[in-house]
Amino acid sequence: MNKRIEISKNEGVLEITIKSFLDQKKQQLLLVWVVLFSLCGLAIISQFFEDYDNGTKVFFGVYVAFWLFFEFKVIYAYRWRKMGEERIIIDKDELTLIKSISKRGVTQRFKLEEIKKIDFFKDENGGFVKSMNSSYWNINKYHLVLKLENNQVPLGIDLENKAAKNIINEIRKFI
Repeated sequence: MNKRIEISKNEGVLEITIKSFLDQKKQQLLLVWVVLFSLCGLAIISQFFEDYDNGTKVFFGVYVAFWLFFEFKVIYAYRWRKMGEERIIIDKDELTLIKSISKRGVTQRFKLEEIKKIDFFKDENGGFVKSMNSSYWNINKYHLVLKLENNQVPLGIDLENKAAKNIINEIRKFI
């Protein structure tokens, strides 16, 4: 299949591990971006403590708030690309979805009877939004979705269509 995807079946349990997509050249550029962006933010923060009028300090405060948001997003993307993985574990009555970076992550559990359908994720956005969501530093290019009664849970970040289809088929066969 794909070297990023591992599928194992044993004793009534299906486990699918999807490692994050990593492009070394883009990862190096992302690291340079993080370092330079961090230096810019530190320069603005250092100016916050100088003798400026209140309007300028408010501007610096708002700038730093936006800077912190994007700093967090890009560091998260860098770490995800380097060490991230998704694990889908299905046993007789439950699907467990684990998204982790290194050993830390988020676990979601769903009863199989709650899942109405497992399908391809359809991105309703177009144009600029779609372009921004598919960039290397953004971690939300989903290919699969769990459709529940009142909710949808996206998964399968940066999969190729063939790999996504294989995962859907494996899950459907197992359930």
